[in-house]
Amino acid sequence: MLIISLLTHVQYCIVRYQTRKALATVSAAQMQDMGLSHEACQAELSKASIMGFVSNLTHTKRKGEAS
Repeated sequence: MLIISLLTHVQYCIVRYQTRKALATVSAAQMQDMGLSHEACQAELSKASIMGFVSNLTHTKRKGEAS
């Protein structure tokens, strides 16, 4: 059960990394439609690195914490 949970977490982190990388191709109008400011988009893009990926892997989600 622990292995399944670990693999699920790794998969989640990979998807999150890919999603952050995809933000680089989003236009300003699309950002506005998603409710993201330019600053918030830049903050997410700065996390789209190997260090950001490792940080996500080591971050533990607490009960009741938003994603």
